[in-house]
Amino acid sequence: MLREETLRYLRHTNQELTAGQNDLIDSSIEEVLTYAEPRTIHRIFDLKEENRMLSIEAELDLHYADLQKLLSGCRQCLLIAGTLGVALDRRLRYYSRLDMTRYVVMDAAASALVEEICDKLQESLPFSHLTYRFSPGYGDVPLSMQKQLLQVLETRKRIGLTLTPTLLMVPQKSISGIVGIGQEDKKRTCNGCKMIENCEYRRNHTVCYQIKE
Repeated sequence: MLREETLRYLRHTNQELTAGQNDLIDSSIEEVLTYAEPRTIHRIFDLKEENRMLSIEAELDLHYADLQKLLSGCRQCLLIAGTLGVALDRRLRYYSRLDMTRYVVMDAAASALVEEICDKLQESLPFSHLTYRFSPGYGDVPLSMQKQLLQVLETRKRIGLTLTPTLLMVPQKSISGIVGIGQEDKKRTCNGCKMIENCEYRRNHTVCYQIKE
């Protein structure tokens, strides 16, 4: 699965790969796994509704239309964050100066891996039905919400994840998100995405997210 997702991040669309390309991909994934130090944190909150607006008992503003749509019909809300650590960041910076081709492949593998560790955490929880993971910066939810989300999760103290003044995550290979816990699964689609008319993934007949059965 990690190799498949790495290829998706590389915009691969079933082109035949050479032996050299396959070796590069496999060794890059192996190196990412060697340097990664995966850590995750999550919290679960009950959802409450007031004036037809869902909220939680935390300093996190959920009034955005896309979040309300995501959480409609849910009884609880999962907040989650994951990181691969600073050692991998340093390794990626090293290759960004030395070998750009390897850097690009390792960057894709790292992006796939950080998503995978959060997926595995969600799968380990005792819930049958979850929405997809929604991150600040998508839809009508501003990137600035990232600060609230990480503060609620106490990521600095618990997993060493911080934000720069310009809202970049440190370590770089980190993600956060909001997931609804409810009565039925909700799958992600491209509908409503602000990039739908100018999306590199769609031009390559793929999507920017993992398609789950």
